[in-house]
Amino acid sequence: MSRGWRTHTVALAALGGILTALGGCGSSPATRFYTLTPVPPVTKTADRASTPQHGIGVRSVTLPADLDRPQIVTRTGPNTVQFAEFDRWSSSLRDTVANVIAANLSVLLPSDSVAVYPWPPGVSIDYQVIVEVTRFEARIDGPCALEAGWRILAKNQPAVVGHSSLNDVAGSDYASVVAAKSRLVGALSGEIAVAIRNGVPVTRQNQN
Repeated sequence: MSRGWRTHTVALAALGGILTALGGCGSSPATRFYTLTPVPPVTKTADRASTPQHGIGVRSVTLPADLDRPQIVTRTGPNTVQFAEFDRWSSSLRDTVANVIAANLSVLLPSDSVAVYPWPPGVSIDYQVIVEVTRFEARIDGPCALEAGWRILAKNQPAVVGHSSLNDVAGSDYASVVAAKSRLVGALSGEIAVAIRNGVPVTRQNQN
C-alpha cells in the first residue's frame, strides 16, 4: 500500500469517527418542559355570585433554593436527590407557584380581582397572601409532599397565620410528578381560601 493511500485511508477513518460522534450527539433525548396547572374552573352558584367581591393579592412566594431551578428535582433517598436534565420547568418554579395560587384563588373565592405582586395600576387589594414553602418534594412512583407557612394580611387587622402539610402520590414518570405537585398547590390554595373566607375581617385598601 502506498504512503498516499495509507494517508487517504487514515483521513477517511478519522472523518468517519467524527461523523459517528456527531450522530451520537444528535440522538440525545429531547428536552421536555412542564408547568403546574390550576384547579378546574367551577360554575359560580347564586350564593357565590351574591357574595361581596374582594381584591386578593399574592404578595410573595418563596421556595428552597435547591428547588427553584430549571430541572425538575425528585428525591431518590433519605439524603439524595436527582436533577432531571431533560425534564424541566417551562419557567421559574417560584413564579409559577405564585401564579397558580392566584389562579386557584380566583376560582375558589368570590373575587373581583386576583393579582400577583407588583399589583397592576388601579387594582384594589383587600387581602395580601404571603407563602413560604419549606418542602415541595416528590418521588417518581412514590409519595409527594408540600409544607408551607403562610400569612394573610388585611389593612388594620391582625394577620392570619397558617401552616399546611399536604401529601399526594406520583406515578412512574415526570408528567405524573408535575400533576401531583399541581394537586398539592391546589390543596394549599384551598386552605388559604378557607382562611380568607372565614378568618379575616376586610377593610378595603388601594394598592398601586
